[in-house]
Amino acid sequence: LSRAPESWDPPAPGHPPLRPLTLFETPQPIEAMAEMPDGPPLRFRWRRMLHDVARAEGPERIAPEWWLGGTAPPPTRDYYRVEDSQGHRFWLFREDRCETEGPRPRWFLHGLFA
Repeated sequence: LSRAPESWDPPAPGHPPLRPLTLFETPQPIEAMAEMPDGPPLRFRWRRMLHDVARAEGPERIAPEWWLGGTAPPPTRDYYRVEDSQGHRFWLFREDRCETEGPRPRWFLHGLFA
């Protein structure tokens, strides 16, 4: 098993978090493995390629639009900026919080950094 990913330096005060230049209209499902249930992934598989995470930042919680109503609100997303060992950067999110019981959280790739 690989070691925990390093963190990025925090953004300068007053600067918003970075967002990817390329966003997928529909987030793409990925397979991810994390050391801790609420932690960033250590590695993930996207389009049959395995990516080892070298650096990670997050989570940044983005809540659903609760005011739209409906019977069941969409799940909360915990976003992570990650960089793989090759220097490629991705914007990933975990859907649903990890619980001791119940289904495993689902992971998605939502965008790519330049």
